Amino acid sequence: MLTREMVKKVAREAGADLVGIAPLSRLMQAPPETHPLNIYPKTKSVVVLAGRILEGSYKGIRENADWSTYWIYGYGTGIYGPLGNAMRMTRQFVESHGYETVVSPGGHTFLPHEAPPHRPPVAEGKMPSNVVLHMRITAAAAGLGELGWSKVFLTPEFGPRQRFEMFLTDAELEPDPLLQRSICDRCLHCVRDCPGHALYSKQKKVSVKIEDRVFEWGDVDLGKCKLTHWGLNELASPFVKKDMPGFKMNIDEQTMGWFEAINFGRSLSQRSRYLSTVANGFDELGQGGRPGSICGAYGCIQSCYMHLKQTGRIGKDKRAYYLQKDDSAKGDENHVE
Repeated sequence: MLTREMVKKVAREAGADLVGIAPLSRLMQAPPETHPLNIYPKTKSVVVLAGRILEGSYKGIRENADWSTYWIYGYGTGIYGPLGNAMRMTRQFVESHGYETVVSPGGHTFLPHEAPPHRPPVAEGKMPSNVVLHMRITAAAAGLGELGWSKVFLTPEFGPRQRFEMFLTDAELEPDPLLQRSICDRCLHCVRDCPGHALYSKQKKVSVKIEDRVFEWGDVDLGKCKLTHWGLNELASPFVKKDMPGFKMNIDEQTMGWFEAINFGRSLSQRSRYLSTVANGFDELGQGGRPGSICGAYGCIQSCYMHLKQTGRIGKDKRAYYLQKDDSAKGDENHVE
């Protein structure tokens, strides 16, 4: 009989740092655009694997030395290569026990109203072909952690430093428990240090309830985030201005959505060597076809991580604490009004 612990053992031995399992029941309220049954109708469980982003991956950007280290080891093939191998080995193991596994194509961080336009359905009466799981909500449903105020996912072990891969299966596996306490203490260092000014302090928030736990995070201006992520914001990147000296952008005046911002960057890629790298990917810069995070995630990851580490809120021995309910607290001590 295939068990949760058997699956998790194989995934860890294959290189995953964290593994969590979500039952279908926790995702049944997902909108059609991110619903597991619209990807694989026989889904009973979703298995989520996480690979840590090594702390030194940010050093090149912090030191203004090698800006590609985060692209490679925090965003590109340097992290997704090993994690993909762990996925393959875990799926092979599950399928060797007579079950099927289906990968959600990369997952995404968008809620339906934020997502790019749907692709046409492959057949009449079918869902659009770009239905994928909401990566971070699925990871929360698998008990791995929570969404912090910046919408970046936090785990007790690594804070905001991890990437995910996940697959759906018809194997009915015992689920992992949800975290009961909040890792994020609403310090709002992410808001303060985001070079794209894409995070709101307390005005806007989003929440999702899974079983008896409410996960709440701040809304994000995804257009400003993407423009900064691409390096079009000169507060975050020196490269576009060097390629196009006359180009100026006041990030605070921008009203583009995510999809508009990414297309705007692509439209300029023929005029800027750096943007061409971002749009098309060059192996020598470690891109592997993935858009580079030239902002270095200063607010949402770096500032967040340093705060959580300094205050002792994360570490290899912290998971047990966050699995316990705080019965003495009146509501959520980190609730933001």
